[in-house]
Amino acid sequence: MADSVELLLDPPSELVLLEDWAALEAAGLPNQSRHQSFSNSPHVTLAAAGRIDDPYDARLATAAQDGPMELATAGFLVFPTRRKYVLARQVVAGDALTGLHHRIWAALDGVEDPVPTTVPGAWTPHITLGHGLTADQLAAALGILRDRAPDRLRAGAVRRWDAQEKRLVLLGGGDAWTAGSGDVGPQ
Repeated sequence: MADSVELLLDPPSELVLLEDWAALEAAGLPNQSRHQSFSNSPHVTLAAAGRIDDPYDARLATAAQDGPMELATAGFLVFPTRRKYVLARQVVAGDALTGLHHRIWAALDGVEDPVPTTVPGAWTPHITLGHGLTADQLAAALGILRDRAPDRLRAGAVRRWDAQEKRLVLLGGGDAWTAGSGDVGPQ
């Protein structure tokens, strides 16, 4: 499992995505609400690598310090896996989001084993709705969600997920956090 740097949503925007998860759950379809980790929340992955250690945190916090950012969704994305599919909401790669993404990767200069689909030039910003869907489940999910209009969202804080230690490090950004970082572990 890879470590990651993630852009969270502000609480009202998070509720929009939780409604998508709930609609899929009500239909008995795979969705992110079934992921029971304390770290589970709607987010945009900005970077991922085999290991992103604590020494990167100061540079990541500096990169994350822009204030709140507007985001927009633009429909749905489907990512194939070995035998199943991942369904996600596409997030428009506007100037502010793309700038944040580039600053995060500049802060991660020298990180080993970057996940290729998260690096500049290969990144597709998205918020996962569900994974492990069969083709029939994917069709049903799109049928349920297809009439949802694109949403205007607000980004919140940036955090780092340490997969090895199972902990979150808040890096800053958004309305909710000030400069610096704090650890959040399993509750």
